[in-house]
Amino acid sequence: MSRALFADQETPVTLPLFDDGVYWISVKPELNAGEDKQLKLAAFTRLQQTGSKDDPSVAWDMNLEVAAFMKITLYLLDWNLTDKSGKTVAINTPKAKRDALRNLKSSVLSEIERVVDAHALEQEKNDPSGEPTSSTT
Repeated sequence: MSRALFADQETPVTLPLFDDGVYWISVKPELNAGEDKQLKLAAFTRLQQTGSKDDPSVAWDMNLEVAAFMKITLYLLDWNLTDKSGKTVAINTPKAKRDALRNLKSSVLSEIERVVDAHALEQEKNDPSGEPTSSTT
């Protein structure tokens, strides 16, 4: 028995968008530890110490929009979404990906978010902590 200790990011997963089978996105099978931490901290925009010296407490501001964009950006590798002229919109750099995502119709971004969330949840269910897998050695 061996344990998967490193995140699998070599075999992209293609997922359909909508129900028409025309559009798809390609995503990472799972996030690595650094990406996971980046995602978990993405929503926190400000952390501030509050209260008194004798009774300290902490308050924070959250921006869930930033976290949603971060999750999609971290998982998304490729897609076949097209512009008005029918040309596939390239997302081969982080800036191109962010710009393209921000320019989508809200309903399209919501569909991508739904599909990525379902994929991430499925990955969590299947391998929440690197459970032992059978070895072929």
